[in-house]
Amino acid sequence: MKRIAAVLMLAALSLAAQDNKNAPSKPPATSVEKLFVLKYADPGQVIGLVRALGGQADQNAQMRAIAVTADKGAMAVIEDAIKQLDTPAAAPKNIDLTIYLIVGTDVEGGLGSPISKELESVVAQLKGTFPFKDYRQVDLIELRTRTGERVATASQGGTVSPMQGDPGGTIRTDFGIRAVGLSPDGSTVRLDYMEAAIHWPGMGNVLALNASVDVKEGQKVVVGRIGVTRDRALFLVLTAHVVQ
Repeated sequence: MKRIAAVLMLAALSLAAQDNKNAPSKPPATSVEKLFVLKYADPGQVIGLVRALGGQADQNAQMRAIAVTADKGAMAVIEDAIKQLDTPAAAPKNIDLTIYLIVGTDVEGGLGSPISKELESVVAQLKGTFPFKDYRQVDLIELRTRTGERVATASQGGTVSPMQGDPGGTIRTDFGIRAVGLSPDGSTVRLDYMEAAIHWPGMGNVLALNASVDVKEGQKVVVGRIGVTRDRALFLVLTAHVVQ
């Protein structure tokens, strides 16, 4: 009987050890939990910061609340970092974007519309590097977005005349940005992975332009050049304004 009781006791201890092994892991005894309710900062960015500083975080997006678990030392650092980040400067800002699609060509007339006065200085710079005979505007995209948001839009642009050796038709531009950001001092708009896909009539492939761009507030920037044919090229010009 004593041997049977001993065997049963060993079996019970073994099962208990196995149960403890399979039980969910608990935070270390030194860890603490704290709830942060954000006023201005993006909860997703704050969670990334918390994890980078060695904490764990869960969020309630509607309440803009983040529950943080970390050891005492890390929690002090996390709390200080969130206080510095959650300021009025971190609040989402409205951004007005204007995208111009300009074509440089050695064949005059028949494309889009004449260059407006606001683009004359940009075209003057382009002519210094790309001496095409004529420059025309074939598309204009105006949109408003907010910092931290994705951008996706499509536009029907100018027309291509059949008399220029093209089958003729309308140019279509698909435009997107992974995320729009703003520098800490508010002077530079940051476009994270901007993508433009231009559907040119008669071209078998879509003309694509991909880039991440920093644009000084109010400045016109030539983002890139896309070759269409030997005597024709497209230029994407972009400007951004922070809406106060």
